[in-house]
Amino acid sequence: MTTAPQGPTIGLMLPAIANTDTNRVDPPRVLAAARRAEEAGFDGVYVGDHLLHPRELLEAVVTLSAVAASTTRVSIGTCVMLVALRDPLWLAKQLGTLAAFAPGRLRIGIGLGGEYPAEFAAAGVPLAERGRRAEQILVEVRNLLAGRTRPASADDGMIVGIDPVPGENVPILLAGWKEIALRRAARIGDGWIGYLLSPDSFTRRRDFLLEERTKLGGEPLITGMLLPVHPDEAPDARSRAGAAWSRLTGAGATFPERLFVAGGPDAIVDQLHDYWRRGCTEMVLSLVDMGDAFSEQLDMLCEKILPRVRAFKN
Repeated sequence: MTTAPQGPTIGLMLPAIANTDTNRVDPPRVLAAARRAEEAGFDGVYVGDHLLHPRELLEAVVTLSAVAASTTRVSIGTCVMLVALRDPLWLAKQLGTLAAFAPGRLRIGIGLGGEYPAEFAAAGVPLAERGRRAEQILVEVRNLLAGRTRPASADDGMIVGIDPVPGENVPILLAGWKEIALRRAARIGDGWIGYLLSPDSFTRRRDFLLEERTKLGGEPLITGMLLPVHPDEAPDARSRAGAAWSRLTGAGATFPERLFVAGGPDAIVDQLHDYWRRGCTEMVLSLVDMGDAFSEQLDMLCEKILPRVRAFKN
Protein backbone atom coordinates (compact mmCIF):
# COMPACT_ATOMS: atom_id res chain seq x y z
CA MET A 1 0.00 0.00 0.00
CA THR A 2 1.32 3.46 -0.82
CA THR A 3 1.12 6.31 1.63
CA ALA A 4 -1.92 8.52 1.23
CA PRO A 5 -1.09 11.94 -0.26
CA GLN A 6 -2.96 13.71 2.56
CA GLY A 7 -3.51 12.33 6.00
CA PRO A 8 -2.31 9.00 7.36
CA THR A 9 -3.22 5.57 6.05
CA ILE A 10 -5.53 4.01 8.64
CA GLY A 11 -5.98 0.32 9.31
CA LEU A 12 -8.00 -1.69 11.83
CA MET A 13 -7.03 -4.85 13.68
CA LEU A 14 -9.88 -7.34 13.39
CA PRO A 15 -11.13 -9.33 16.42
CA ALA A 16 -9.67 -12.67 15.34
CA ILE A 17 -8.77 -13.41 18.96
CA ALA A 18 -11.23 -14.85 21.47
CA ASN A 19 -13.80 -12.47 22.91
CA THR A 20 -12.41 -11.59 26.34
CA ASP A 21 -15.88 -11.85 27.90
CA THR A 22 -16.92 -15.19 26.41
CA ASN A 23 -13.45 -16.71 25.83
CA ARG A 24 -14.60 -17.95 22.40
CA VAL A 25 -13.53 -16.95 18.91
CA ASP A 26 -16.34 -15.44 16.83
CA PRO A 27 -15.69 -15.67 13.05
CA PRO A 28 -18.91 -13.81 12.09
CA ARG A 29 -17.79 -10.89 14.26
CA VAL A 30 -14.48 -10.77 12.37
CA LEU A 31 -16.25 -10.48 9.02
CA ALA A 32 -18.78 -7.95 10.33
CA ALA A 33 -15.93 -5.78 11.63
CA ALA A 34 -14.14 -5.95 8.28
CA ARG A 35 -17.27 -4.84 6.42
CA ARG A 36 -17.94 -2.08 8.96
CA ALA A 37 -14.38 -0.80 8.60
CA GLU A 38 -14.60 -0.80 4.82
CA GLU A 39 -17.90 1.07 4.83
CA ALA A 40 -16.53 3.66 7.28
CA GLY A 41 -13.47 4.43 5.16
CA PHE A 42 -10.62 2.53 6.76
CA ASP A 43 -7.81 1.81 4.28
CA GLY A 44 -7.03 -1.70 5.52
CA VAL A 45 -7.93 -4.49 7.91
CA TYR A 46 -5.44 -6.77 9.62
CA VAL A 47 -5.05 -9.83 11.83
CA GLY A 48 -2.36 -11.05 14.18
CA ASP A 49 -0.52 -14.35 13.85
CA HIS A 50 0.41 -16.96 16.44
CA LEU A 51 0.69 -20.72 16.37
CA LEU A 52 0.05 -20.96 20.12
CA HIS A 53 -1.44 -18.20 22.26
CA PRO A 54 -2.98 -17.95 25.74
CA ARG A 55 -6.31 -17.16 24.04
CA GLU A 56 -8.03 -18.86 21.13
CA LEU A 57 -6.86 -17.23 17.92
CA LEU A 58 -7.91 -17.82 14.32
CA GLU A 59 -5.15 -18.70 11.83
CA ALA A 60 -4.08 -15.64 9.88
CA VAL A 61 -4.01 -16.70 6.21
CA VAL A 62 -7.27 -18.65 6.38
CA THR A 63 -8.95 -15.73 8.17
CA LEU A 64 -7.70 -13.26 5.57
CA SER A 65 -9.14 -15.47 2.83
CA ALA A 66 -12.58 -15.14 4.39
CA VAL A 67 -12.07 -11.40 4.86
CA ALA A 68 -11.05 -11.02 1.22
CA ALA A 69 -14.30 -12.67 0.14
CA SER A 70 -16.33 -10.38 2.43
CA THR A 71 -14.82 -7.07 1.30
CA THR A 72 -14.01 -5.38 -1.99
CA ARG A 73 -11.75 -2.38 -1.41
CA VAL A 74 -9.71 -2.46 1.81
CA SER A 75 -6.19 -3.79 1.96
CA ILE A 76 -5.86 -7.03 3.91
CA GLY A 77 -2.85 -8.32 5.73
CA THR A 78 -1.04 -9.41 8.86
CA CYS A 79 0.14 -7.17 11.67
CA VAL A 80 2.30 -9.06 12.21
CA MET A 81 3.11 -12.52 10.84
CA LEU A 82 5.68 -14.76 12.51
CA VAL A 83 7.36 -16.04 9.36
CA ALA A 84 10.06 -17.87 11.32
CA LEU A 85 7.39 -20.46 12.21
CA ARG A 86 6.49 -21.13 8.56
CA ASP A 87 7.86 -22.99 5.56
CA PRO A 88 8.82 -20.42 2.91
CA LEU A 89 7.60 -22.33 -0.14
CA TRP A 90 4.21 -23.09 1.40
CA LEU A 91 3.88 -19.53 2.67
CA ALA A 92 4.68 -18.03 -0.73
CA LYS A 93 2.11 -20.34 -2.32
CA GLN A 94 -0.53 -19.28 0.23
CA LEU A 95 0.19 -15.58 -0.20
CA GLY A 96 0.24 -15.82 -3.99
CA THR A 97 -3.15 -17.53 -3.90
CA LEU A 98 -4.54 -14.95 -1.47
CA ALA A 99 -3.30 -12.15 -3.73
CA ALA A 100 -5.12 -13.78 -6.65
CA PHE A 101 -8.41 -13.55 -4.74
CA ALA A 102 -7.71 -9.96 -3.66
CA PRO A 103 -5.66 -8.35 -6.45
CA GLY A 104 -3.62 -5.38 -5.30
CA ARG A 105 -4.97 -5.57 -1.75
CA LEU A 106 -2.48 -7.82 0.05
CA ARG A 107 0.27 -6.46 2.29
CA ILE A 108 2.22 -8.27 4.95
CA GLY A 109 3.59 -7.09 8.28
CA ILE A 110 6.33 -9.34 9.64
CA GLY A 111 7.64 -9.67 13.19
CA LEU A 112 9.87 -11.98 15.22
CA GLY A 113 7.63 -12.70 18.20
CA GLY A 114 9.22 -14.47 21.14
CA GLU A 115 6.83 -13.41 23.89
CA TYR A 116 5.30 -16.91 23.74
CA PRO A 117 8.32 -19.28 23.58
CA ALA A 118 6.13 -22.39 23.53
CA GLU A 119 5.05 -21.80 19.93
CA PHE A 120 8.67 -21.79 18.74
CA ALA A 121 9.42 -24.94 20.71
CA ALA A 122 6.34 -26.62 19.22
CA ALA A 123 7.46 -25.69 15.69
CA GLY A 124 11.00 -26.90 16.32
CA VAL A 125 12.46 -23.41 15.82
CA PRO A 126 15.16 -22.35 18.34
CA LEU A 127 14.05 -19.07 19.85
CA ALA A 128 17.53 -17.56 19.52
CA GLU A 129 17.56 -18.23 15.77
CA ARG A 130 14.21 -16.65 14.94
CA GLY A 131 15.70 -13.39 13.64
CA ARG A 132 18.10 -15.02 11.21
CA ARG A 133 15.48 -17.54 10.11
CA ALA A 134 12.82 -14.85 9.62
CA GLU A 135 15.14 -12.82 7.40
CA GLN A 136 16.06 -15.84 5.28
CA ILE A 137 12.42 -16.80 4.84
CA LEU A 138 11.38 -13.24 4.01
CA VAL A 139 14.00 -12.96 1.28
CA GLU A 140 12.96 -16.31 -0.18
CA VAL A 141 9.24 -15.52 -0.04
CA ARG A 142 9.78 -12.15 -1.69
CA ASN A 143 11.75 -13.80 -4.51
CA LEU A 144 9.08 -16.46 -5.02
CA LEU A 145 6.27 -13.87 -5.06
CA ALA A 146 8.24 -11.98 -7.71
CA GLY A 147 8.23 -15.09 -9.93
CA ARG A 148 11.81 -16.17 -9.29
CA THR A 149 12.71 -19.84 -8.87
CA ARG A 150 15.15 -21.70 -6.65
CA PRO A 151 16.66 -25.19 -6.46
CA ALA A 152 14.41 -27.64 -4.63
CA SER A 153 17.43 -29.09 -2.83
CA ALA A 154 21.18 -29.06 -3.03
CA ASP A 155 21.60 -32.23 -5.08
CA ASP A 156 18.61 -33.21 -7.23
CA GLY A 157 18.73 -30.38 -9.81
CA MET A 158 15.00 -29.68 -9.52
CA ILE A 159 13.93 -26.03 -9.80
CA VAL A 160 10.80 -24.80 -8.00
CA GLY A 161 8.69 -21.66 -8.00
CA ILE A 162 5.11 -20.76 -7.13
CA ASP A 163 2.00 -19.96 -9.07
CA PRO A 164 -0.04 -17.90 -9.27
CA VAL A 165 2.43 -15.04 -8.97
CA PRO A 166 0.91 -11.71 -7.83
CA GLY A 167 0.59 -9.21 -10.63
CA GLU A 168 2.23 -6.49 -8.54
CA ASN A 169 4.54 -6.12 -5.58
CA VAL A 170 3.19 -7.25 -2.21
CA PRO A 171 4.42 -4.60 0.28
CA ILE A 172 6.21 -6.00 3.31
CA LEU A 173 6.57 -4.00 6.52
CA LEU A 174 8.92 -5.21 9.23
CA ALA A 175 8.33 -4.75 12.94
CA GLY A 176 10.76 -4.49 15.84
CA TRP A 177 12.33 -1.65 17.82
CA LYS A 178 15.89 -2.80 18.51
CA GLU A 179 18.70 -1.51 16.30
CA ILE A 180 19.19 -4.89 14.61
CA ALA A 181 15.48 -4.96 13.69
CA LEU A 182 15.53 -1.38 12.42
CA ARG A 183 18.59 -2.09 10.27
CA ARG A 184 16.83 -5.15 8.88
CA ALA A 185 13.77 -3.08 7.99
CA ALA A 186 15.94 -0.42 6.35
CA ARG A 187 17.77 -3.05 4.32
CA ILE A 188 15.01 -5.34 3.06
CA GLY A 189 11.63 -3.84 3.97
CA ASP A 190 9.12 -1.67 2.15
CA GLY A 191 8.36 -0.09 5.49
CA TRP A 192 8.45 -0.38 9.25
CA ILE A 193 5.63 -0.77 11.76
CA GLY A 194 6.36 0.07 15.40
CA TYR A 195 4.51 -1.32 18.40
CA LEU A 196 4.09 -0.20 22.01
CA LEU A 197 6.20 2.90 21.54
CA SER A 198 5.47 6.33 22.95
CA PRO A 199 5.61 9.25 20.48
CA ASP A 200 9.13 10.12 21.67
CA SER A 201 10.33 6.51 21.28
CA PHE A 202 8.71 6.31 17.85
CA THR A 203 10.54 9.47 16.78
CA ARG A 204 13.96 8.20 17.87
CA ARG A 205 13.54 4.89 16.11
CA ARG A 206 12.10 6.46 12.98
CA ASP A 207 15.08 8.84 12.75
CA PHE A 208 17.51 5.94 13.13
CA LEU A 209 15.63 3.87 10.54
CA LEU A 210 15.56 6.63 7.93
CA GLU A 211 19.23 7.39 8.50
CA GLU A 212 20.06 3.74 7.84
CA ARG A 213 17.86 3.69 4.74
CA THR A 214 19.59 6.82 3.39
CA LYS A 215 23.00 5.19 3.87
CA LEU A 216 21.80 2.26 1.76
CA GLY A 217 20.38 4.49 -0.96
CA GLY A 218 16.99 2.82 -0.79
CA GLU A 219 13.54 4.07 -1.75
CA PRO A 220 11.50 6.00 0.84
CA LEU A 221 10.04 3.85 3.61
CA ILE A 222 6.56 3.70 5.07
CA THR A 223 6.86 4.44 8.80
CA GLY A 224 3.90 3.47 10.93
CA MET A 225 2.62 2.18 14.24
CA LEU A 226 0.32 -0.49 15.57
CA LEU A 227 -1.53 1.54 18.18
CA PRO A 228 -3.64 0.06 21.00
CA VAL A 229 -6.70 2.32 21.26
CA HIS A 230 -9.27 2.58 24.03
CA PRO A 231 -12.21 4.99 23.52
CA ASP A 232 -13.23 5.69 27.12
CA GLU A 233 -14.36 8.93 28.77
CA ALA A 234 -13.20 7.80 32.23
CA PRO A 235 -10.41 9.88 33.85
CA ASP A 236 -8.27 6.75 34.22
CA ALA A 237 -8.80 5.63 30.61
CA ARG A 238 -5.12 4.94 29.98
CA SER A 239 -4.64 2.76 33.04
CA ARG A 240 -7.82 0.89 32.11
CA ALA A 241 -6.39 0.43 28.61
CA GLY A 242 -3.21 -1.11 30.01
CA ALA A 243 -5.20 -3.55 32.14
CA ALA A 244 -7.38 -4.54 29.18
CA TRP A 245 -4.33 -5.07 26.96
CA SER A 246 -2.67 -7.27 29.57
CA ARG A 247 -5.84 -9.35 29.82
CA LEU A 248 -6.14 -9.60 26.03
CA THR A 249 -2.55 -10.67 25.40
CA GLY A 250 -2.30 -12.97 28.39
CA ALA A 251 1.28 -11.79 28.76
CA GLY A 252 1.02 -11.18 32.49
CA ALA A 253 2.93 -7.91 32.06
CA THR A 254 2.22 -4.40 33.27
CA PHE A 255 2.33 -1.85 30.46
CA PRO A 256 3.13 1.86 30.95
CA GLU A 257 0.10 4.10 30.41
CA ARG A 258 1.95 6.29 27.90
CA LEU A 259 1.91 3.45 25.35
CA PHE A 260 -1.87 3.59 24.91
CA VAL A 261 -4.06 5.93 22.91
CA ALA A 262 -7.03 6.36 25.22
CA GLY A 263 -9.74 8.75 26.34
CA GLY A 264 -12.69 10.45 24.69
CA PRO A 265 -12.73 11.21 20.94
CA ASP A 266 -10.97 14.58 21.34
CA ALA A 267 -8.18 13.06 23.42
CA ILE A 268 -7.68 10.18 21.01
CA VAL A 269 -7.54 12.46 17.98
CA ASP A 270 -4.97 14.66 19.73
CA GLN A 271 -2.80 11.64 20.61
CA LEU A 272 -2.97 10.26 17.08
CA HIS A 273 -2.09 13.67 15.70
CA ASP A 274 1.05 13.66 17.86
CA TYR A 275 2.20 10.47 16.13
CA TRP A 276 1.22 11.91 12.74
CA ARG A 277 3.23 15.10 13.13
CA ARG A 278 6.27 12.99 14.03
CA GLY A 279 6.11 11.12 10.72
CA CYS A 280 3.76 8.23 11.49
CA THR A 281 2.15 8.01 8.07
CA GLU A 282 0.46 4.68 8.73
CA MET A 283 -1.63 3.85 11.79
CA VAL A 284 -3.10 0.43 12.51
CA LEU A 285 -5.62 0.87 15.31
CA SER A 286 -6.25 -2.04 17.65
CA LEU A 287 -9.10 -1.76 20.13
CA VAL A 288 -7.81 -3.04 23.46
CA ASP A 289 -11.28 -4.21 24.51
CA MET A 290 -12.00 -7.30 22.41
CA GLY A 291 -14.93 -8.24 24.62
CA ASP A 292 -18.61 -7.50 24.18
CA ALA A 293 -17.88 -3.76 24.00
CA PHE A 294 -15.90 -4.16 20.76
CA SER A 295 -18.73 -3.32 18.35
CA GLU A 296 -19.77 -0.20 20.28
CA GLN A 297 -16.20 1.04 20.44
CA LEU A 298 -15.68 0.30 16.75
CA ASP A 299 -18.72 2.47 16.00
CA MET A 300 -17.11 5.28 18.01
CA LEU A 301 -13.89 4.90 16.02
CA CYS A 302 -15.77 4.95 12.73
CA GLU A 303 -18.12 7.83 13.49
CA LYS A 304 -16.28 10.18 15.85
CA ILE A 305 -12.57 9.58 15.32
CA LEU A 306 -11.76 8.24 11.85
CA PRO A 307 -13.14 11.22 9.86
CA ARG A 308 -11.07 13.65 11.91
CA VAL A 309 -7.87 11.61 11.59
CA ARG A 310 -8.31 11.30 7.85
CA ALA A 311 -8.47 15.09 7.72
CA PHE A 312 -4.93 15.52 9.13
CA LYS A 313 -2.99 17.79 6.78
CA ASN A 314 0.56 17.42 5.53
